[in-house]
Amino acid sequence: MNVIDLTHTICSSMPVYPGTEPPRIEEATSIAKEGFAEKLLTFYSHTGTHMDAPAHLLSGKATLDSFEPSHFVGPATVGDFRNALGATIGLRDLLPLEKGLERGGFLVLHTGWSRFWGEESYFGSYPVLTQEACRWLTRFPLQGVAMDTISVDPIDSFELENHRILLGAGMVIVENLTNLEALPESGVTLCCLPLKIEKSDGAPVRAVGLC
Repeated sequence: MNVIDLTHTICSSMPVYPGTEPPRIEEATSIAKEGFAEKLLTFYSHTGTHMDAPAHLLSGKATLDSFEPSHFVGPATVGDFRNALGATIGLRDLLPLEKGLERGGFLVLHTGWSRFWGEESYFGSYPVLTQEACRWLTRFPLQGVAMDTISVDPIDSFELENHRILLGAGMVIVENLTNLEALPESGVTLCCLPLKIEKSDGAPVRAVGLC
């Protein structure tokens, strides 16, 4: 079995959502002084490659710690949208993936946008699903939708309608994936286990593709 890393490394210089403070990683103890090494980590729950829970935007809905671990592992239907025209992925674009979506698991949107990680353009006009496409996805027994962009909504969105549609259907959302080009066309299992934080609206994940 191959294990393909799909996760950005968390560091103090990494890109973060506009308006969010970057992570702080401090040396709390050292082997030279205390005889053991520990780091003090300070970062937002939606830092780096991370997962959104329904509770991220919807009051009273599920937090990540309330899901069974099995919810974070499942078959992946990978859609290759690197050559998609325009900045939206519509229902028509998703129809060829319908058979895979019927089995559940995760829809993984491979847009190629992770190549801009660390550049200002990463926060630009990345491809996003249309609201119609998001509503259509709620017909399937999906555990979540995952992508290699910073958000499932446009960067200038205030209402975050795509988030609300998908999270409202009980799905999770995984953002800021990378290395999706290493995945084969089929036979992939996505594993993205979040930190188990009490009442968590979101958490970093170590996302991998198993094939």
